[in-house]
Amino acid sequence: MCAGDDNLSRVHLFIVHEMLINKINREELYDLFQVIKLQSRNAYISKDNEVKIEQIIAYLEVIHSELRKTSKKRPLVLIDSGAGNCYLSYLVYFFYANIEKRPVRIHCIDTNERLMKVNQELAQRLNFSGMHFHAADIDAYTANEKVDVVYSLHACDTATDKSIYLGLRSKAKVILSVSCCQHSLSMKSERLKAIFRHKAFRDKAIMMVSDSMRALLLEQCGYKVGIFDFVSSRYTEKNTMIRARRTELRRQLDIDKEYNVLQREFGVQPYLETLIAENTCDE
Repeated sequence: MCAGDDNLSRVHLFIVHEMLINKINREELYDLFQVIKLQSRNAYISKDNEVKIEQIIAYLEVIHSELRKTSKKRPLVLIDSGAGNCYLSYLVYFFYANIEKRPVRIHCIDTNERLMKVNQELAQRLNFSGMHFHAADIDAYTANEKVDVVYSLHACDTATDKSIYLGLRSKAKVILSVSCCQHSLSMKSERLKAIFRHKAFRDKAIMMVSDSMRALLLEQCGYKVGIFDFVSSRYTEKNTMIRARRTELRRQLDIDKEYNVLQREFGVQPYLETLIAENTCDE
């Protein structure tokens, strides 16, 4: 994404933020945050939960910017992979079902069976009948309907790659990913050895290179990709989002070359490359 596109994206998200805040009744929103335990009954919000709230609201803004022009004649279908406590999905469901007044289905996937059961019970108490919870590995889940968005927020390590791959094989219109730790990846470069000696720089470099390679893989599969900070770094250092929109674009040879250059230079291979090795993009 060029600098001009990035600036336009930031302005657009600011406008969407104002629209969302105007639409959402704050008391209703606070009630929701109390139920999902991001806010106490006396309206106290811990610093950690304040950070989580800012992140999920900012993430909702991005989702809505992608879906706001979608036809209301059919339900929206979203998949939250590596869902964890499902804070983001509760907010997304609340916004579309209660504020936008449109049908929506959200499938939350996580390997933690106990957590998925707790979330299912909570969704029932909230009458969020369109939320569905699946205790499974991301790569074991198959969508049986047309998917609008596959998203993940801080999916750990290879779960990020599995989430993106789920978006690819589901032929989702939009794939959104904010990665977390990258324990399965290591990086080496003789020319940048002095930089990689420092863990802080090495971790940031791994994040930048791995997400750049994931973006190139998505572009090879016919998606238009942008990478940007979806929320201020004061709320989290892991604030970089991959946004991919499905298009009918053909693969470009220079994308392959760029990918190979990064792979040779840094010796990195995202798990996503392995997952799409069997010509998934051409199916």
